[in-house]
Amino acid sequence: MTDISVALEAMRADAALWTAAADDLEGPRSAIGGLVIADTEMSQWAADRGMHHTYEDARVALEDVLAKAVEAFRGLGESLHAAANTYESEEEANRLAMDRLHGEGGPR
Repeated sequence: MTDISVALEAMRADAALWTAAADDLEGPRSAIGGLVIADTEMSQWAADRGMHHTYEDARVALEDVLAKAVEAFRGLGESLHAAANTYESEEEANRLAMDRLHGEGGPR
């Protein structure tokens, strides 16, 4: 196994880990979206003190953080995978160019 193939394998493995992390956060992100509580579902004491707004602000903030993490993790996975593909295709193109030079009698 060449150094480049080991590096490409590592990049793809890391890409898979980031994609899996994004997938793992989808469940909690989705669950938080369903935890909306109407002000009528809170006690009068909590409603009088604006607890509904405090709760909803916190719920929305957490949902937003998780959504951004999912997006970022998925982006990292896609970027690493794309970079590995680019490195691999460039390496192959360079190998073919060297083979052509060698085949034409040039020094290798």
